[in-house]
Amino acid sequence: MIIRKREFFIGIVLLISFFVVLAVMMSPVMNGKTVIGYADDLFNELTKGSTYYIPGIMSKAKNFEGQNFQVTLEARDKEEAAKMTGFFTAAGAAVAAQGQKLTVSGDLGKMAQTALTDADAEFNNRGDQIKGRYGLESREVIYYWWNLFDTLQKHYKLEARAGEMSFAGSVLTKALEPAYNFEGIHAAKVADKAGVTTFMLAFYVIYTMWYGFAMMFIFEGLGISASAHGEKAEA
Repeated sequence: MIIRKREFFIGIVLLISFFVVLAVMMSPVMNGKTVIGYADDLFNELTKGSTYYIPGIMSKAKNFEGQNFQVTLEARDKEEAAKMTGFFTAAGAAVAAQGQKLTVSGDLGKMAQTALTDADAEFNNRGDQIKGRYGLESREVIYYWWNLFDTLQKHYKLEARAGEMSFAGSVLTKALEPAYNFEGIHAAKVADKAGVTTFMLAFYVIYTMWYGFAMMFIFEGLGISASAHGEKAEA
């Protein structure tokens, strides 16, 4: 039963307009993309632009030159083992393969620099350069590097070598993972997209409140309100 017609109809108008705007946002009105898709792409670009740490890690890699390592990796099958053997050999490591297990040896600093060079190419959407170097798809190469440095991080942790463990972890999480996860996405800085970013955030807050006020007016129109103790009360 409608108790307060004015509040009820205000709420209905707000709710209808809320869904009209939602329908527009779900339509391809932004150069063939929905507003939600455009916003998702925008924030992915901004996120990628804020995760470019590769140059800083590259400068630290030289500190680990001359520190040799030897770890064992395990491929998923013999075909992958053959690919990994060829890849790590081309990258400058020594590889001894036995079935699906590979013993990889190399210089931590030099291998890290090679991995970071590949990560930088992948991060900046130059995967063709990586394919030209190894004859493998760029994402596959980054995965193999991830596999190596994930194993190295665990290896150094067991040996209680904090410096090497931290460095391997940085290569893993601040270079290889962003390069893999953001492949194909254009990087952007918040400063370059300040206007549209501010609008998107402000609209999100207003749109959320829009629905809240619509429901509040509808409930008031129906005579439903909250008491001081949070209990429902009807007029």
